[in-house]
Amino acid sequence: MSFLDKYKVGSTLFRTLSELRMRKNILNNTFRYSFPAPDSIITAEEYITSSASSNYTRVHKPGRLQIPTSTVHPEAARPILEKETAINFPETFILKLQNGRVLGDGTVVTEENAILSESTTDFHRKQEFHHLLSEHNVPAPEQFNGRLAVITSPGSDNYFHWTLDSIPRLSLFQGLEKEIDGYYIDNHSSFHREWIDMLGIPEDKIVPSSPDRHIEAKELIVPSFAGLAGLPSPEGLDFVRNFMPDKKEQGRRIYVSRSGARRRRILNEEEILPILGKYGFETVHPGKLTVAEQMKLFASASIIVSPHGAELTNLTYCSPGTKVLELLSPFYLNPCFKQLAAAGGLEHTAVVGKGGAHILQKEIDAHYVWANIRIDVERLDKALSELNEK
Repeated sequence: MSFLDKYKVGSTLFRTLSELRMRKNILNNTFRYSFPAPDSIITAEEYITSSASSNYTRVHKPGRLQIPTSTVHPEAARPILEKETAINFPETFILKLQNGRVLGDGTVVTEENAILSESTTDFHRKQEFHHLLSEHNVPAPEQFNGRLAVITSPGSDNYFHWTLDSIPRLSLFQGLEKEIDGYYIDNHSSFHREWIDMLGIPEDKIVPSSPDRHIEAKELIVPSFAGLAGLPSPEGLDFVRNFMPDKKEQGRRIYVSRSGARRRRILNEEEILPILGKYGFETVHPGKLTVAEQMKLFASASIIVSPHGAELTNLTYCSPGTKVLELLSPFYLNPCFKQLAAAGGLEHTAVVGKGGAHILQKEIDAHYVWANIRIDVERLDKALSELNEK
């Protein structure tokens, strides 16, 4: 099998660059570490069937979310953005492993040296070709003589994955807090620390996660994702929303600027600001605000215009019926915020930037996550006029 077939997303260029980065990392780790890497991957169902010492508790039954159609400009982008018409959420659970291990970004490894598939995700590669299965060596494990709960998850150094993957996992622990001696959790960024304070996790129970950390616990307490990676179930979203401050303002129209970002910024922002001003939008920079301030800001909005980016994680805090106009690159048509909008009962519109006609015609998910965006001013004006008339 060609390595290209092991990837679930991206053009040939994207897959090739991802493979080269992975192979470089494997080579570096071969020299840095000496402990054997995981050698297989196993589902929770397979694990509890084969292990006499497993302890499995179901928390929520499977569920389903219908994804309504969006208004899409241009229509040629619709097939990529609307491949999913419904989302099926799997059963959620808590699994307790004796002498289980947690590696790096929250990937759980059983005593048989197998990756627990529900504990992790590989953003680009298919699950059966998880990047850790290609590693030769990993860091030797530290020992934790107690019950360690795994909260961190792949990508949780990012505001999006932290808020929608890691935080909702805590909703599955209701009633188990007294059993937990430590939480394997991110704490290096200000938004991590603010959330830890809101959650009331004692400082002496924090076991900071890091990419090169590997811990073996006397008992590892493993929650599944509270839904899917990148999209919590309604129960998971409700848990996150429970921490919102009281809403006060209503009816604001906000434009989220990524002018200081390295990727997915609007290249012709100075051209679209007068159009946005005509419709009463104010420019905001959520990345400069605290988590609580971002919650209040998005809760106060009636219409939001924003480039695709982690700031739109805050759609979680919008009231049902809020209108969202997302600006996307034709080279990175990720529907994650369209799905999040559907989960919150929001109205989603997509305006795709200039270029990429060949990508749209072939319905290719190029997955150039770094692509900046140049917006057609007339296309944006038309979309805003339609929203204004609703």
